[in-house]
Amino acid sequence: QATTDEYGRYHFTCAVIPNQDRGSNFIVKLDERSLPTGYRITSENPRTQRATRGKMLKYNFGAAIHHVVRLDMMDAVFKPNTTEIRLQWLPRIDMLISELAKDHSILRLSYLAENEDPSLVNDRLAAVKEIIEKRWHKLNCCYKLMIETEVFWRKGGPVDKGEIE
Repeated sequence: QATTDEYGRYHFTCAVIPNQDRGSNFIVKLDERSLPTGYRITSENPRTQRATRGKMLKYNFGAAIHHVVRLDMMDAVFKPNTTEIRLQWLPRIDMLISELAKDHSILRLSYLAENEDPSLVNDRLAAVKEIIEKRWHKLNCCYKLMIETEVFWRKGGPVDKGEIE
């Protein structure tokens, strides 16, 4: 584990090199969670360099703020107990695709769950993700779309139905 100085630089002193005659590979991985909100890594991660005795190594990582587009969903977007989107919501997918095409973006699919089965929630997110990926591929746009998913439980977690049955 390494910590950074006030400028965000990290320092390792005297890294252990198993073979001091020919050196060895030294791998540094940047923890993406340590980046400020909205930033994503734009360079290779992890980075590897050959370390030998007495040699200083310098690793540079790139990070940039990305445009994050968020699609919030809940049970009402879908037909009851299915992964099928209701007809009135389908045009919103096309609006989303056109918004994503305007600039490099990261898409965050967010689901607000309450009493749904957790597997149904995950299936719904996967279904929407698949629809968007297909339409994005069909558009043949200019960048690789990254899609993140997250679930928020209105009551803090899935309902425990063990005592109800």
